[in-house]
Amino acid sequence: MFRKILKWLGFALLALVALIAIYAAMHARAVGNMARVSGASITEVSRYTPAETVKGCPSTPLLTAAPDALPAKSFAAMKDWSDKRGGASLIVLIDGKIAGEAYSSGITQATRTQSNSMHKSVVALMIGAAIEAGIIGSVDDPVGKYLDELKGDPRGQITLRQLLSMSSGLHNPSMAKMEGPAMEMMLGNVSDAALGLPIETKPGIFNYNNANLQLAGTALSRALKRAGKGRYADFLSQQMWCPLGNGDALLWLEYEGGEPRYFAFLNAAARDWARVGELLRRKGEWNGKQLIPAAWMAEVVKPSAANPNYGLGIWRGSPWAAQRRYSKEVSLTVPQAEAFLADDVYYFDGFGGQRVYVVPSAKLVIARAGTPGMDWDEAALVNIALRGLKP
Repeated sequence: MFRKILKWLGFALLALVALIAIYAAMHARAVGNMARVSGASITEVSRYTPAETVKGCPSTPLLTAAPDALPAKSFAAMKDWSDKRGGASLIVLIDGKIAGEAYSSGITQATRTQSNSMHKSVVALMIGAAIEAGIIGSVDDPVGKYLDELKGDPRGQITLRQLLSMSSGLHNPSMAKMEGPAMEMMLGNVSDAALGLPIETKPGIFNYNNANLQLAGTALSRALKRAGKGRYADFLSQQMWCPLGNGDALLWLEYEGGEPRYFAFLNAAARDWARVGELLRRKGEWNGKQLIPAAWMAEVVKPSAANPNYGLGIWRGSPWAAQRRYSKEVSLTVPQAEAFLADDVYYFDGFGGQRVYVVPSAKLVIARAGTPGMDWDEAALVNIALRGLKP
C-alpha cells in the first residue's frame, strides 16, 4: 500500500513538473519582460522593449502665457501637491500657452516618461480619425468585421463602441487571483490573450478591462493594413503626433513586429501630452487644420450608457463620485474629496498619477507625470488651478 502511495505521488509530482514547464514555456516572454521592467522608474522607458517609434516633427515652441494668466502662488501650490506625491513633470496651459511648467531633478522638457493607461485615450482619438478617413466604417461596427479570429463567434458581435466604453462583457482576468491571461495581458502575448477571453456578462455593463482597448487597437491595426496605410505608429504620426509638433514617442510592442500594447505604454514627454490635451480642448483643430473631426471629439467625452463618468476611452469629471472604481476585479479606487469646480472636466488616466486634464470652460489643460502612488485626490490639481483663475 505504501509503495502504491509513493508511486502515485511520483506520478503526481511528474505531472506537476510538466504543468509548470508548460506554464513557463507559455509565459516565457511575460516572465522575461517582468524581469526586465521590474523596478523601472517612469523615465527608464528604454527598458520597455521591443519598441516602435511614433515619429514626431519639429514645431514652433509653445508660447508663454501672460504672467497673470495663472497666479504664481496657484502654480506653486500645484507643484507642491504634485511633488509630495512623487511628481516628475507638471505643465499648465491656459488658452494653449504655458502658464506654469516644472520638472524634478534630472528631467527635462525632452524626457519621455511611462504613461500607463493614457494611451487608451489616444487610441480612441485615432479610431475617430480612421472613421473619418473611411478606414473603419463606424464605431458601432462589430469587432468581428476587423478581427478574423472572432468571425462567427458571439464575441465578434461586440461593437467598437462597447470596447471603447469598457462595456464589452468580456472576462477581466485578475492578477490577484494569479490568472494566466492576466500576466499575458500585461506583459506577454497581449493580443492573443485578449482574443482568447470569453464573454462573462451581457455587453452593456461597465468593467474597466485592458483587453477592450487591446482588441479595439488591434481592430484598427488590421483595418489600416487592409487599407494599405501601414502600421498604427505611422497612422498616429501622420494624423496627430507630427502635426501637433510633438517629439518622437515610443510604443512598447508585445514582440518584435507585433502589436503595440494599446491599453498603455505610449511613452512621451510632458509637452507632447499637453499638446494632445490642448487638441481635445480645441475639438480636434490645430493651426487651422482639423486633425480629428469635431463631432468625434464631442463623442468621446459624452457619458456612455454604461458609466456617466466614462466616455470613449476618456474619463469624465461629472457627476462627482467620492470614490472612483475601475472594476469588480480590482479593489483599487481613486478618492476625490470634493467635486470639480467645473462641470466640463475630462481626463486621460494613467495608473498612479499620470494625467492629462482638460477643462474647456476655463481654457485649461494640465499634464502631469510622477512616480506611481496611491496618495492621489482626483480633483486636487484641477481645483487648485480653477480657484486661482480669474472668473
